[in-house]
Amino acid sequence: MKRDYEALFKAGNTAQLEKLKENEDKPGWDNITFVTTFTGLLEEVKELIAEVKGDISDEGYEKIRREAADVANFAHMIILRCDVILDKEW
Repeated sequence: MKRDYEALFKAGNTAQLEKLKENEDKPGWDNITFVTTFTGLLEEVKELIAEVKGDISDEGYEKIRREAADVANFAHMIILRCDVILDKEW
């Protein structure tokens, strides 16, 4: 079975952008430390675990989707920070 990268990134990017737009009043990630970003990732993973263990219904899946987007956003912040440090072109 062929991997559908387009569907994966479309679903992920849509959910991630939804979550980021909800928090536009919060400070950006440009000025937070790597450790703070990693700690945020771990906190979001804990929240995702709690949702996965919780209500598995349409509402539960929406909560799981939102927490997974938070995890992905923090992971992308870490990737971006590494790319900046490594001076990668993007």
